[in-house]
Amino acid sequence: MKTTTVIKLSALLLGLYSFSSHADMLRVSGYYHGVGMGSTQIDVHESDSLQFTTLYGRFGYQFSQYFALEGRVGFGLNDELAPLNGVVFTQNPQDGSLTSEPIQSQIDSSLDLQTSIFVKANYPISSRADVFLFGGYGRNKLSYNEGDLRNLAESIIGTDSQTSLITEQNYDEGGVTYGTGVDYMLSQQWQVSAEYQYFDADQGDIYALNLSVIYRF
Repeated sequence: MKTTTVIKLSALLLGLYSFSSHADMLRVSGYYHGVGMGSTQIDVHESDSLQFTTLYGRFGYQFSQYFALEGRVGFGLNDELAPLNGVVFTQNPQDGSLTSEPIQSQIDSSLDLQTSIFVKANYPISSRADVFLFGGYGRNKLSYNEGDLRNLAESIIGTDSQTSLITEQNYDEGGVTYGTGVDYMLSQQWQVSAEYQYFDADQGDIYALNLSVIYRF
């Protein structure tokens, strides 16, 4: 009797294990979305870098367990003190000639926008985990705090209407983005991801480390 019970219990446990293992190996295709947080480092000049904590949304479509198309939209949660290079032009009221004087200062900046769209290639390494590579187009947009910029201009220019402050443009860089990471399936619908992302920019380098949670429909 005990032997029969043990055999039946073993068969039941084996069946449950087989079912759960099979369920774990299933990959859900279709639409998905998620939310993530990250840390983005932007090298705005050779010796200056800014660090932003980012919040972003993920939206994509999984064509198979190996390929997906994804887009992201995010922004920074903090301000960073950024270098500001500019020139003060002063006009002679008698002959209209201009003289210029370079200035260097620092001013608060914010990461207004971080977007990317890319193709993602997954490779399963276990029943629940995938490693992935992705590549596409990305953009990062920084802007100076308008109030601080106005205060800086007033402190330099004063009330002289013949003087103007010309500064560098706000940072807005778009180009190739690529990266790698790991997806881990908590269930058929929920998964977590950790990744490294690089943005190829004309001015400086941009790196991001991201963590996110995804829901698959």
